Amino acid sequence: MPETLPVPKQVRDVLSDLLGREVTVNLTDPAGDAPVVAVYQRNDQQLAGVIGFTLPLAANTAAAMGLVPPGGAEACVEDNELSPLLSDILGEVSNILTSLFNHAGGPHVKFHALHTDAGSVPADARSHLASLGSRLDLTVDIAGYKGGTLSIVVPTN
Repeated sequence: MPETLPVPKQVRDVLSDLLGREVTVNLTDPAGDAPVVAVYQRNDQQLAGVIGFTLPLAANTAAAMGLVPPGGAEACVEDNELSPLLSDILGEVSNILTSLFNHAGGPHVKFHALHTDAGSVPADARSHLASLGSRLDLTVDIAGYKGGTLSIVVPTN
């Protein structure tokens, strides 16, 4: 049974509640590049979903969650990589985002891995992020921080 995509309001509500800040989301075109990727699996180890973050969104979401000043996120963007601290925090955020995939009566979905290096993203996850099928692409803005693009993709098989 394929998972269903969340609606933008669900994404906004989860992020706003998690970060304790005003978050706005808007539909957008696919970002084309998501160097930070969270992978989700069902209990049978099958791919259940993928969330791709642009680096600015990944860094700023983690910084907002960890109460790191915005300059810490900006430094990561300038360095073109997440710091170990922000990577760990984004892993926790990604775990909480599992709620976007779990629905009553549906298969149990769990967070599997966060890939902060584009070269480490598994081929199946990368191909789903490149597909135009069952996906939700959003610009996300976080009050007090910068934003970016978030892409949520579920397999259609």
